[in-house]
Amino acid sequence: MNPHTNSSLYKRACAYIIDLTASVINDTAPAEKPDDVDWDTVIKIAENHSVLNIVSYAVEKLVDKPDEKRLRFLREFRMQKIVVEAEQEIEAMDAMDKLEQMHIKHMPLKGIVIKQLYPSPDMRTMGDIDILIEHEKCDEVIKAFCSDGFIFCDEGDLHSNVRRGNAYIEFHKAMIDEDHARLSSYFGSGFERAVKEDGCDYRYALSREDMYIFLIAHIAKHYRYGGTGIRTLLDLYVYRKVYTDLDMEYIAAETEKTGLGVFRQKMEALADEWYSGGFDGSFNNIAEYIISGGVYGTKDTRFQNSFIFENITENSVRDSKSKYISDILFPSFDVLAIRYPGLKKHRWLFPWYWFKRIIDTLRIEPKNIKGRIIDSANVIRIDKNDIDVQRDAGIEEL
Repeated sequence: MNPHTNSSLYKRACAYIIDLTASVINDTAPAEKPDDVDWDTVIKIAENHSVLNIVSYAVEKLVDKPDEKRLRFLREFRMQKIVVEAEQEIEAMDAMDKLEQMHIKHMPLKGIVIKQLYPSPDMRTMGDIDILIEHEKCDEVIKAFCSDGFIFCDEGDLHSNVRRGNAYIEFHKAMIDEDHARLSSYFGSGFERAVKEDGCDYRYALSREDMYIFLIAHIAKHYRYGGTGIRTLLDLYVYRKVYTDLDMEYIAAETEKTGLGVFRQKMEALADEWYSGGFDGSFNNIAEYIISGGVYGTKDTRFQNSFIFENITENSVRDSKSKYISDILFPSFDVLAIRYPGLKKHRWLFPWYWFKRIIDTLRIEPKNIKGRIIDSANVIRIDKNDIDVQRDAGIEEL
């Protein structure tokens, strides 16, 4: 966890941002800015957590507004996001109409669905448009969209991406990556749990309860593997605020099946604490972790969490940290012999090859040394709190 995010000033700024976003969602008067929190810090953190647009709405209701320069920036930012949201909405509707005409089963996911629940859809900004399609039709879809003026961006195991203007579309081949075996098995292709939307032959939607369960699963994945942010819990709160008649018994039973029962309860409790009014500004270890990384966490956090879960069940993290550093500096004979096959004929030179490896790496692959140093520093920084943040969340194997 970034030590700067543990500072009292950072926490107070986050608490104020949470208060501002809550005031917009609940249509209440926002609190005036505390004297010890400056607008530059608020703006920077809010943008990192993708809630700056909501903050800009709250600012308009303040008595003591920011200075003219910052107020103008916030207003221009809001206008820009309104334009982007409109363009994304048009492209999303056009994309799904095109998929309907192509007879391709499809289903909108995540932001394109959640934003409709906010007081104004531009409040819930999104970087991409997520649409689930049939896995075997992905190549056909990409080819058709590229023929229609989109530019192919990249392809991964879970989705293929195209872009046109402000519209970045991720065509998902599955709801959950197969690497997350438990969740992938539960959701399957996604269409097994979906029903056709009214008036459509190929557009599908999950029930409100199943979409909420998917939202929980998506949050858990980010929480465990890199971090998540203020907006994540806001999504949860908004969803339950709008859909007051959710079948929570069904949701509780199904999240238990996915191993996310405890996690769901903790996230809901924290969301209610933050956004239902009267947040006192105090953060427990889970809350501190959430505010520390922005919307998707950080690369360093992803590496640290990966290290924790690779070693936490076999050894203590403390012992694993020592072994990790030792293996970097002094790799085993078998590992070293892969790089230097001649070592097999001269085993007595084994210690000398440790130093030869360091010299060769410095000379030939200096960037590799830098990466190793960064990774080692991240491992060394792992402390008990980093481990407890993951254990306390109640996430079972994903």
